[in-house]
Amino acid sequence: MIDKEIIELKKKFWQIRDMGYVKATRGGSTGIGKTFEDLIGKKEDTASLPDYKGIEINTKRGYSKVYITLFCYNFLDNTPNPTLRIKDKYGYPDHQLKNCKILQTSIYANQYTLVFCKWWFKLKVAKDEQKIYLLIYDRNYNLRERDCYWKFCDLQERLETKLTYLAFVKAWPTTRDNEVYYKYYKMDIYKLKSFEDF
Repeated sequence: MIDKEIIELKKKFWQIRDMGYVKATRGGSTGIGKTFEDLIGKKEDTASLPDYKGIEINTKRGYSKVYITLFCYNFLDNTPNPTLRIKDKYGYPDHQLKNCKILQTSIYANQYTLVFCKWWFKLKVAKDEQKIYLLIYDRNYNLRERDCYWKFCDLQERLETKLTYLAFVKAWPTTRDNEVYYKYYKMDIYKLKSFEDF
């Protein structure tokens, strides 16, 4: 039963909360999550399974407005590496490594996203086909590409494997003597209702 694991994780969180500010075990954008995982005794891995006994853990700085990444899943098309193809075709030069292209953006189903002042990106949820398509348009909204997609069944499997239960943890960062510290102050537990609701 997952109830026991949730109670166990809550107790660990309360102990961490009562510690106040704790020194980060890693710098950068992943420091908040890695530090929390170290504090609960989780070893680092790259598995697509939940972080802690069937519970996925997500962390966020208390004041941050950035989106939370729930899980990663590459899209499909008829090429060996569609993600690389899209980056090479529609990406833009990196600020530091001018010879390298990057492509970082948020894409929505209810609005267009302008990428590199050149391309419009949008998602199309095709329920009849059980797919979500990545649509790419030129500046004049002429459709350039509709080859990349995610299958509902693949997304459902990943979601139900990784995110049936989610612990969402917030922390306040501070810096002392050029060292980063986090104070973990809030944890909410969520249960997936259904893939359809998601």
